[in-house]
Amino acid sequence: MNPAPAKKPRDVRLDFFRGLSLVAIFAAHVPGDWLAEAIWARFGLSDAAHVFVFISGYAAAMAFGGTFVRQGYATGTLRVVWRCLQLYAVHLALFTLGAAIAGWAALRGIDYAGFLGIGDFFADPGGTLVALFGLAYVPTYFDILPLYMLVLAAVPVAMLLARVHPGLVIALSVGLWSFVQATGFNLPSGASSGAGWGFNPLAWQLLFFTGFALSRGWIEAPRFHPALLALCLAWLAFGLVSIHPVIYGLHPALGAVHEWAFAHAHKPNLDLRQYAHFLALAYVVLWAVDRRREILESDFAMPLVRLGRQALPVFFAGMALAHAGGIAFALWGTGLGMQILVNVLGFGALYAVARLSAFVKNAPWKNPAPAAPRAAAPAPVRIPVAA
Repeated sequence: MNPAPAKKPRDVRLDFFRGLSLVAIFAAHVPGDWLAEAIWARFGLSDAAHVFVFISGYAAAMAFGGTFVRQGYATGTLRVVWRCLQLYAVHLALFTLGAAIAGWAALRGIDYAGFLGIGDFFADPGGTLVALFGLAYVPTYFDILPLYMLVLAAVPVAMLLARVHPGLVIALSVGLWSFVQATGFNLPSGASSGAGWGFNPLAWQLLFFTGFALSRGWIEAPRFHPALLALCLAWLAFGLVSIHPVIYGLHPALGAVHEWAFAHAHKPNLDLRQYAHFLALAYVVLWAVDRRREILESDFAMPLVRLGRQALPVFFAGMALAHAGGIAFALWGTGLGMQILVNVLGFGALYAVARLSAFVKNAPWKNPAPAAPRAAAPAPVRIPVAA
């Protein structure tokens, strides 16, 4: 019998940057958190959501794509469906928790429901709840898991098309994105504002399947070249000028760059400028990281790696803790002491959730209990014999 193939080791880069994006998502969702001004969304045209969706696609190809190849199409599809059901359950639980926190805040005179954009739920809980279960009500602060569900549900279709040719998957993905750019089509969010999804799945699937195709080897990542590195750095500089008020406020010409960039900006539909910015950022960061890969395996980086390895429970906890932190700031202010308290407790809780989740996933209760040490046999009693 041939031995089973060795399990492919985890790519520490995926875990590290997914963990970093989860930290940024937490900081960005705490209203009043000073750290939100330090995340990379404030210095460029892409943000933690782009990193999270891309890595989700890359990791999905590793986790689910191999199942289609090794165990067949039916088993691979079943595994994807099961994961989508898990995401669906977490989405409903996260909304329920957010609504409960908003209700608690309302009793203390804080309009947190307005901040979350879920006032429709309190105005018509029955109708809104039905729409929520059917993904016809997707508030802005609760739309990334529905996005992940829909793009992950498309994986069986992608794997079926790849049997004919992987290029069909890429062509369909680019075609859907192009259709959105040309028509502006988006799924309705069900909110009274009439806006569509904050992350249009027909557009953001391009980022997901870019990671998926790279992971499956359907497309090849560009190799390092000084000219390409310079081009990427130039686009990152353009993003910095476009986004940061301190820089574009220095000169009217820079202000014109900012105005032009945002006249062509449309984050819900993943406009070309942010997609290109993310690719440029990924190229530059991976070029830098691959020169010093040992940094990501150091004790300094390990907390973020552990967060990234438990992405779903950490994301759920991060969003819940962000709501709690926002309420704390509303009640007791956003001074330095509260900033330190909310962030230290928040990041500490995220790390604790990651460690606990890893412990539970390992199912230590299934391990056989260590055998109790045997008691030493008593030495035989010697009876003296008279001469």
